[in-house]
Amino acid sequence: MYRITKDGASLGMTEAPTYIKQAPNGCLVLCPENEATGIAHEGRVFHLLGREGLPDAPTVMLEQVDSGGEIRKASETSGLMFVTLTEGGQIDPVTAAEHTELFAPWACPVNYTTGQIRQHGGRLYKCLQGHLSQEGWQPDEAPSLWVQIADPAEEWPAWSQPIGAQDAYHLGAKVSHEEKRWLSTADNNVWEPGVYGWEEAQEDGV
Repeated sequence: MYRITKDGASLGMTEAPTYIKQAPNGCLVLCPENEATGIAHEGRVFHLLGREGLPDAPTVMLEQVDSGGEIRKASETSGLMFVTLTEGGQIDPVTAAEHTELFAPWACPVNYTTGQIRQHGGRLYKCLQGHLSQEGWQPDEAPSLWVQIADPAEEWPAWSQPIGAQDAYHLGAKVSHEEKRWLSTADNNVWEPGVYGWEEAQEDGV
């Protein structure tokens, strides 16, 4: 695997560089690496640093890299983006819960901030208020600090009392409460099922 860089910035990766040189008639032709003065990549022509110049072609370097390492770094970057989008509310909790392995495990002592999502016991939890974690404040034992987000295997999770807008139920949310199933009829729903903002679901789930 080769990385193509220009002035320290990566322009792309290629497994097999397309080496080129300028023929006597001025045309660019394919050639072996030892004869090349440049490369062609994604429809563009580049001059190789240290080789005979190519008119109007930007100069780049070819750096051989470990393909496994590059794939791993790309995977890590994708995972980080997924977590960031989830914490920003752009990926729904059910989808996030299908990729628990991408989220860092809960640990202590760590300064957590509101909205961060961590895994614990195979499930995902969202931080409700900033705090310095400590033993005894694990997400499943500290409901004032953490709330579990949707488990894709659990269609009707048990209702838990929201403490504010950050963990309120959305319109259409499904919960179980007092041996009944409920559907939220309001957005930003912080009320208890049976009191306000919920309707009891029928046996077929609708």
